[in-house]
Amino acid sequence: MDFSFTPEQESLRLEVREFLQKEVTDESRLDFKYDRPYSPDTKSLFRKLGERGWLCPVWPKEWGGLGASALTNYVIQDELALAFAPTPFAVIGAMVVGPTLLMYGNEQQKNEYLPRIARGEIEFSMGYTEPGSGSDLASLSIRADDKGDHYLVNGQKMFSTKADFADYGWLAVRTDPDNPKKHKGISLLIVDLKNTPGITINRIYNMSGYHSCEVFYDDVRIPKENLVGELNQGFYIIGAALLFERAVTISGFHRPLEVLVDYVKNTRRGGKLLSEDPLVRRKLAEIEMKFAVAKVVALRLAWMQEHKMFALNETAIAKLLSTEMVYDLANVGTQIMGLYGGLVADSNYAELKGWIAHMYQESPHYKIAGGTSEIQRQIISTRGLGLPRG
Repeated sequence: MDFSFTPEQESLRLEVREFLQKEVTDESRLDFKYDRPYSPDTKSLFRKLGERGWLCPVWPKEWGGLGASALTNYVIQDELALAFAPTPFAVIGAMVVGPTLLMYGNEQQKNEYLPRIARGEIEFSMGYTEPGSGSDLASLSIRADDKGDHYLVNGQKMFSTKADFADYGWLAVRTDPDNPKKHKGISLLIVDLKNTPGITINRIYNMSGYHSCEVFYDDVRIPKENLVGELNQGFYIIGAALLFERAVTISGFHRPLEVLVDYVKNTRRGGKLLSEDPLVRRKLAEIEMKFAVAKVVALRLAWMQEHKMFALNETAIAKLLSTEMVYDLANVGTQIMGLYGGLVADSNYAELKGWIAHMYQESPHYKIAGGTSEIQRQIISTRGLGLPRG
């Protein structure tokens, strides 16, 4: 494995960084922070990223990409994360739907959706989780009954990120309710969220202000041509899509650590700098070590993707390390700040403008979204270590 970047990739890094310094606004950062409807600033940013092929760089050029390598893609994602921009990893169309359609979509679907995704014109919402079906996708109950030229969908989805403003839904449904092997009765549909009658969307907020949605489908007609892949094979297609969703970079999370280190270097408590406290030094050193490990794992995953290697175990490791690390960083930060660590941005006494407090409130979300930490540990133990299922 060679984790070094080529001169061309380093040159691209500088080009992307310079572009983002000019184009990323505070408004766009807030869109990303709270997953709220995209402002004109963010829409403009996505279009400009799309014009340069940076929204979907690994895609073939015919579909709006650059035909770039996974490591080149890592460079672009890394800079977007460092700029706190709404990164393609947070854009469901570019991150999940597009790569999956490249593998399983028919020509009509590719022509209809891929160019618009790559240009930053449309966005998707995920529709997997239900009130009684979270990590166990095979237990989902939303029905899609065959009505000849369309499917009639009835049921509910929970925690559907972006459903309140996305153009399309990426919807897992049950199309064979009588199959005793539940995972073999699931299909994947694309639904037009803005122009299809029978869909009701309500927002659900968490304690950090971030929101997702609950979505109700009441006699919703979805054309047969919106079926992705083969009928009743959706469980396997979603399994492939989840690998794209869980592949992450960690540089965006390192910036809060840098800010926290600067804070302890310049803040006094009891006449001493916080940085002189051995416990503070040890806690920050532990976080830095975790970042170093997570970065190597993320780079190794990019290297494996570039060499077309199956990386289910490595993807689970990367996802678990990064999300657990955010929780650890937020927890350590609030401990170091003491009572000030719980004050949010609208308080006059909030340290670092309430940044660490916000991370602390949001960190449980990272441990759940895209597959819980428990599921990642299950994958690592069974697929990586060959242990029996518990």
